[in-house]
Amino acid sequence: MTTRFSRRRRVLRRSVRSRCQAVTADSFRLLGERVLDVSPFGLLLAADAGATPGEEVLVSFRIPGCRRVFDAEAKVARVIEGWRPHDPGYALGLQFTEIALEDRLFLTQRLRGTPPPVPQRALRF
Repeated sequence: MTTRFSRRRRVLRRSVRSRCQAVTADSFRLLGERVLDVSPFGLLLAADAGATPGEEVLVSFRIPGCRRVFDAEAKVARVIEGWRPHDPGYALGLQFTEIALEDRLFLTQRLRGTPPPVPQRALRF
């Protein structure tokens, strides 16, 4: 028997607008400075520079109402070109590859109760 894995999101993203600093790990080239949404496992970055899937990124960000700065290593998991009507513009989906467990747990707690982003597409079943 084969197991089918769902492509549906397992972790709820939270609509969080915040400042950040995301740079490439190899050359420290600035990719962007605005978080569009976040989860304990990654974030959506409004990008000002291009990147490719798999590219390693260093990101430092805060969430509203919290003084703590979260530092993480991530990889570009998705590039949103901004061509479709519902796209937020050119953006990068970053998946955290290294983040302190304490930060991930704190982030999970602080995001509880924050609404998710408004869906831009019809729900898939």
